Amino acid sequence: MKSRGKNRVILAVAGVLLAVLLAGCGRVEKAVGNGGTEEMAGTAGENEANGTETAGEEEASEEEGVNRPVTMADLLQENGNVANTAQPPELPETVLWFNATYACLTYTNGWDWRWIAGQEPTEDNADRARYLLYSSWDVLDRNSGLETVNNLLGGGHRAKCRECMDNLQEWGLMDLGEQRFAEEMTKIVTGERTDIDLGNVPGRYVVAYYMYHSGIEAEYIAAWNLCRVNQLYADYYLCGFMDYEEAMDASLENSLRLQKMYDSWDEMMDAYLMGYQFWQGDLEITEDSPTRERRSYYEMLKKSDDNPYELDWNMELKKSW
Repeated sequence: MKSRGKNRVILAVAGVLLAVLLAGCGRVEKAVGNGGTEEMAGTAGENEANGTETAGEEEASEEEGVNRPVTMADLLQENGNVANTAQPPELPETVLWFNATYACLTYTNGWDWRWIAGQEPTEDNADRARYLLYSSWDVLDRNSGLETVNNLLGGGHRAKCRECMDNLQEWGLMDLGEQRFAEEMTKIVTGERTDIDLGNVPGRYVVAYYMYHSGIEAEYIAAWNLCRVNQLYADYYLCGFMDYEEAMDASLENSLRLQKMYDSWDEMMDAYLMGYQFWQGDLEITEDSPTRERRSYYEMLKKSDDNPYELDWNMELKKSW
């Protein structure tokens, strides 16, 4: 069943609520405690790339006498954000489609989407991936890895979003107008109201409120879970938790699910970014918004000479390995 909803939620929360959420409570950058649904990003699991380069200009570099388009990885490398890597292999288009589902995270880390898991399968890269899986996901081995995937497939943050919506309804906050909602949320986060606990990431309730009032169901953000499932399968292959065929078979099953839920790369990425926004509890109205930064990577990739999203969303995904 296709998801429904606006392309984007424009959050216009009252200034006093924004100040309270970001200053009074603090923005929780890593949301823990939802069945192992933390994101792996950066060399320490949390640090995201700072590069904001545009990648729309047509350039070419020479390698072994052959001109090729400059990739975003090349552009990041010029600024010291990524180590030298070998030329990516020729992968089947279906596998490239899998890679494209988590390409934004790949480039947040400064890697290359044409590699499975974004990196050349060297022992050093495998060691780093194992460390990141442990530090960001509490994944130590194959069994804990598959358990994490099952948690994501079983609900992940879309289940948490539904819970937030249900709580707001139960508390009598969901049907309030924006100004009243901001006033009541301010009372809660400042301790004036002690009957409601918003948890470690109060901004999630704000995102859930605006999703609801924009006609967007919690299930819409499933892409946030499913794209990371593909990323995890790729990492499990890199680390040796799954062999190539098993990882690609699992990615195929998951990708067919994604293809049925959304109509285009744009819709899938909108849902992914909304899920990311919910996870962060990010109102996306400040200059340093993590969601805004992640969205900029998507826009840069679409303008890149090496654009993953030129792949046909509706291509026949089939076993080709």
